[in-house]
Amino acid sequence: MRSTDSGVKPEQAGSMNSQNYHPWELLSLIVIASFAVRVAALAYWQTGAIENEGAEYARIAENLRNGIGFVGIAMPGTELLFNPLFPLLIAVASFVTSNYEWATRLVSLLLGSLLPLPVFGIASRLFNQRVGLVAALLTALHPLLVNLSFTAVSEGPYITFLLSATYVVVRVLGRSSTIAWSMVGAAYGLTYLLRTEAVAPFLIAVVFAFTVTEGRTTVRCKRALAAFGVFLVLALPEIILIYESTGKVMLEGKGAIFFDVGTRTLSAEKSLEVSGRLPDGHEPYSPPTATWGDEGMIYGSTAYNWADYAIDAHLRGTGTGMRANADVIRETTVKPKELFYLLEEAVRHKAPVVAHRLLSSWLGPPFLLALALLGALRRPWRRPQASSRLFVALVPVTSIAAALSAPWDEPRYYFVLLPFLLIWAANGLVEIGLWAKASSTAVGWNIVASPVISKWIIPGLIGLAIIVYPLKSVRALPPFTSGSPSSRIEKDLGSWIEHQQDHRVRIMDLAAGLPLAFHANAQHVQFPYTGSALALRFLDFAKVDYVILRRDSKFTRYYENWLTHGIPDPRAELLHVPPDAANKFVVYRWRRPG
Repeated sequence: MRSTDSGVKPEQAGSMNSQNYHPWELLSLIVIASFAVRVAALAYWQTGAIENEGAEYARIAENLRNGIGFVGIAMPGTELLFNPLFPLLIAVASFVTSNYEWATRLVSLLLGSLLPLPVFGIASRLFNQRVGLVAALLTALHPLLVNLSFTAVSEGPYITFLLSATYVVVRVLGRSSTIAWSMVGAAYGLTYLLRTEAVAPFLIAVVFAFTVTEGRTTVRCKRALAAFGVFLVLALPEIILIYESTGKVMLEGKGAIFFDVGTRTLSAEKSLEVSGRLPDGHEPYSPPTATWGDEGMIYGSTAYNWADYAIDAHLRGTGTGMRANADVIRETTVKPKELFYLLEEAVRHKAPVVAHRLLSSWLGPPFLLALALLGALRRPWRRPQASSRLFVALVPVTSIAAALSAPWDEPRYYFVLLPFLLIWAANGLVEIGLWAKASSTAVGWNIVASPVISKWIIPGLIGLAIIVYPLKSVRALPPFTSGSPSSRIEKDLGSWIEHQQDHRVRIMDLAAGLPLAFHANAQHVQFPYTGSALALRFLDFAKVDYVILRRDSKFTRYYENWLTHGIPDPRAELLHVPPDAANKFVVYRWRRPG
């Protein structure tokens, strides 16, 4: 009989798992409730424009269906920053919705609704089915996970895939079958096709296959090789895509792209400090601003703008974001010394952020982390669960390490931590119920000692606080405000532009303008970080049809001049946009020669 390590006697655990106890019925109700809550939240809060990242994913899906290839809305050429599974799922869902925005949201909604299943499986394996049901219920109702389920970003689907892959590992750790370990490779291979970050927990799983499982060394090697082999088979399409585009054999292209923009930013920062000029010898085209903030490298800083959006005198892109992903990866050589310096700078500036994120109100009440620690450490770890618990504890650590190593920091990097915290916290709630019963019985508080109060009402009220406390903070997070009804103006303006012509156009806008371009059925062109004369010439070079200026944004001196005085060229036609849009945007039609 499996030990529960949760303060529940073996005979009690046996009764909970007997044929008279039907957790799957309750779990089915929880999953149905999970879907219903998400649909109700979507109907109540509603949506506005598609999210920035979602615009790229949705356009890739559209281009895949139309036979154009793995091409997005912003970067020229093949998109190598994102992995292919999410766009493929969106493309499939679009056959149902006939709308790529809603296809993206539908994929997130369905996968988010299913998240309680792997959470239940993991918690049940680590502790018992009672803990599993509590964890599943918390997952179904937590406002962060609910909102994430109808947001067009990849974090929601990735969390469900990652938890599912983690469950497979937990389930097979006690098995010697190479077929079972092949399933681990398959699960993490699919998760990798969603986001590259899955590679780290998969490598930990392979190490566990070799070190933790029983059997001779040759048998352990077979398990590890089986998992690794299946993983590589599933990863092969992405590897081939990168190789055909760049000539390099790589698991992912994101690292090289981030390395390029990160090192270019640091180079620009150093050059500005030493000489007051940019690395190309020019004075900055905007007032110098800080490169680093409390949360890492600052989007929109002078050094970053040059690193990502610079062009040369021949109008060719030199910034990372102005070149095709394939060109950036092909031309980038990751040097250990520069990589170490970039990582050192990122960790130095971002390390204090991790503690702040773990205590953020959008994650839950301040005691959530303490409750999770209680659930994890209240009792000694004994076999057979000890290895499983260690693995489940290490998986979110890889996510923290990935967030620390990235030059930037955003709240969504930490969303993946929440279901793991809820698994441990669920056991903490059960432990509190057992403590309340034992303590009240010992002191003679018979009313409190009753199972209804000690095991249900007291833990239930604490669980309710976990659900209610973060509600307001969650809705204020950028990933959710960017797609809220307040962003509908971008969607409406995009639709208005789409109706001005009968063909796909090119819109010049800032990096935040992907949703507007998506709803205009257009291609996005980034404003170049340069002077006014080159910027005007770039309009023709980039074959721009519309120019969007945002009244509340700053970029370069010429951008501010264009906002204040207009684009200094007779070919720029100021358009009279709908009144609501006019309060936020200035829109020009650019008439190119011929």
